[in-house]
Amino acid sequence: MENYNFEVRMNTLLDGHKTAEKTEDLHKIDIRCKIRELLETYAATETVLTIEELTEKVRLELEIEDEDLFHFAFIEAGNVLNQNAYEYVKQEDRIVLIPHCLRDAERCIAPIDEDGYHCQKCGACIISEITQAAEDRGIKWYMVGGGSHAIKVVKNARPRAVFGIACFDDAKLAVDKIGEYGIPTQAVLLSKAGCINTEVEIDRVLVKLDICDTSE
Repeated sequence: MENYNFEVRMNTLLDGHKTAEKTEDLHKIDIRCKIRELLETYAATETVLTIEELTEKVRLELEIEDEDLFHFAFIEAGNVLNQNAYEYVKQEDRIVLIPHCLRDAERCIAPIDEDGYHCQKCGACIISEITQAAEDRGIKWYMVGGGSHAIKVVKNARPRAVFGIACFDDAKLAVDKIGEYGIPTQAVLLSKAGCINTEVEIDRVLVKLDICDTSE
């Protein structure tokens, strides 16, 4: 009986912890929507702003202290400021940069050469879904090993627009450098960062892949 009561208490604590995590996740999703809306409003009504200035205005307005939300705001500020130029590029003239850390490190069968890994669409990880979605839209993709590799790929591929998935540090490095070439970018941050077996929200990736071109 004593063991049973202990198990009940533990299950109650675990359920409470899971509920708290879900509530926190929903709160962050709500804040992200507000961040995006505010970024778009400021970008449309203010005089020319840099990514840093736009991010700071939103941070102060929403009193953002959470580091992940600040990183999200920074990358989304770049997305908003680059949106029009990105949309003007045809999908076949864009490329997608996918971090190889999204691979299942133990099960991945992708061969590698100087261009990076070549996904075989084995289904072991989310990369197969991303690469197939890109191909369905006529967008070329590359699996890269970080910000410096991403920049090398861009130099060789010579795209007119770039969409990248990355951790904050790599995304910032790549967006800054690629921007120097006059190439518009869009980016989605990893939802779980690290060196291996990272994660990304596929819905957010598909939204970026589905950005229609307005070049006609």
